[in-house]
Amino acid sequence: MQLSCPNCGATYQVPDDAIGPNGRKIRCRACETSWFEPGRAAPPAPPPMTPPPVSPIPASTAVPESSATTVETTVGEKPRKRRRGPWLLLGLVILVVILGGIAATVLLGPQQMVSRLGLSERRVPLGIAITREPDWRMIAGGSQLFAVSGRIWNPTNVEQPVPDIRAELKDAEGRTVYHWTITRPVPRLAPGASANFDGAAVDVPAASAKVNVTFAGD
Repeated sequence: MQLSCPNCGATYQVPDDAIGPNGRKIRCRACETSWFEPGRAAPPAPPPMTPPPVSPIPASTAVPESSATTVETTVGEKPRKRRRGPWLLLGLVILVVILGGIAATVLLGPQQMVSRLGLSERRVPLGIAITREPDWRMIAGGSQLFAVSGRIWNPTNVEQPVPDIRAELKDAEGRTVYHWTITRPVPRLAPGASANFDGAAVDVPAASAKVNVTFAGD
């Protein structure tokens, strides 16, 4: 669910069940404006499905002898052998290539194999960073709000599309304990341009120690 501040327009991505059916008072982290966000009514339950009527299974009908299929074999004719030479050879070649690729991957490693083949992983050519210390605060109803702000920029000399942002909370050992998606602030960035983003989550795990932001799909 996406919330927007009525005063400054800052947007926040929160779970769908964070507001509740009765609504909740929200305060903007950017301009400190408070407003009441009405609750979202739960969608009506779908009507129960009625199983289709089951048709009775008709009794099996005996097949008359006159309609039975007759298989005739001519004595003295030799069955024709299929020529498997080209297809068998092609299958062996494919098997050898697959086994060779598996052996090379094991010996060289996946990353070196990608480099040897001249391939590279597709990465988003944009920069991203957190610009302010993440904020933890209590909101109305006793829930804990975690907010993060940052900036994205385009270091290339061509316009680039901007994907959504993935925020991850990690524990002290570096394991991801929670993640959510922040809606991209702009759809595209011109060469050398930048844009700020804000994101928030409610009731995150208490074991969260640090936050990391990346581009979704990167």
